[in-house]
Amino acid sequence: MKKIVIHSTMIMLVTLLSLTTTLFARSHRVNQIPNGSEFGCASCHVTPGGPRTAFGTLIENNYLSDGNVVWGPSLAAADADGDGFSNGHELEDPFGVWTNGAINPGTSSFVTNPGSNSSVPGGDAAMSSLHMQFTDMTPHVGQYFEIRIVDTSTDLVVASEDLSSIGSAAYEFVFLHALEDGASYQVDFWADHNGDGIYDTPPTDHAWRVDLASVSGNTLESFSHNTSFTDIGSPVGIDPVAIVPRGFELYDNYPNPFNPETVLRYELASPAFVELNVYDLQGALLATLHKGVRQAGVQSVTWDARDNRGAQLPAGIYIYTLRSSGRMQSKRMMLLK
Repeated sequence: MKKIVIHSTMIMLVTLLSLTTTLFARSHRVNQIPNGSEFGCASCHVTPGGPRTAFGTLIENNYLSDGNVVWGPSLAAADADGDGFSNGHELEDPFGVWTNGAINPGTSSFVTNPGSNSSVPGGDAAMSSLHMQFTDMTPHVGQYFEIRIVDTSTDLVVASEDLSSIGSAAYEFVFLHALEDGASYQVDFWADHNGDGIYDTPPTDHAWRVDLASVSGNTLESFSHNTSFTDIGSPVGIDPVAIVPRGFELYDNYPNPFNPETVLRYELASPAFVELNVYDLQGALLATLHKGVRQAGVQSVTWDARDNRGAQLPAGIYIYTLRSSGRMQSKRMMLLK
């Protein structure tokens, strides 16, 4: 009988090739969770290719389909590592609304490891978020809409957003890190029902109020159109003077959607070198709106939807990104024609 001899070096090579193939095959999962690149494989493995973290085990047992991670509200709401913050909170998508291939949500510097209970959000990153879902808003499609969150203890607007035109009967807003646990808020919103461009007392315009008493954690609120109107007073946007400096903050552009131009605002706690760029959804740089040192405080730049060559860009969704001292924040805006 002929003996078959397999050298130990060959066994080692086959083992390494197998391990490399496995690691390569699974590395794509990093991009199947929001902000997955911040911690890479360390979110799911204690060591590369080694034992799984609690987050990795949870995904392996319950959230894989054909080898791919199924990210959504259920996985986002779970707290795999038991540190008191949900997986989604730690990955800047507390409600699981991010989809594979979309730009990473939230603020990258706020991301913590959902697989390690020693990596937890702090400061503003620990604040809770609000997800407002609107349905049956058919009577207001095409109308201006504004929503604001008011701290009832101070009457200050802590966050606001608007739509220049409601596009469909169902839509939603996510306000990241806008709520403090234990605090109470009023969520006021209205639609410009008569189309005169200003707020008018209901029923001329339609306005509503939702009370959030003693907030505890990330909050999901659903609202379906009704005629139980509330006079919410004279709606206002966020007053830049009233904003407490947070060191590095990129705000929502206004108006959004826009045509022909929009204002991009950001805030610095101290003078710093900043770069404000606009990209398309494929990540190609289109326009550099500022590159240089800016002073502390709220800064603003008006963009006329032209690229670096002066060419007018087509209608669509664009990403604007603020970078400074190794930090980055990004948001979306929509150009209409």
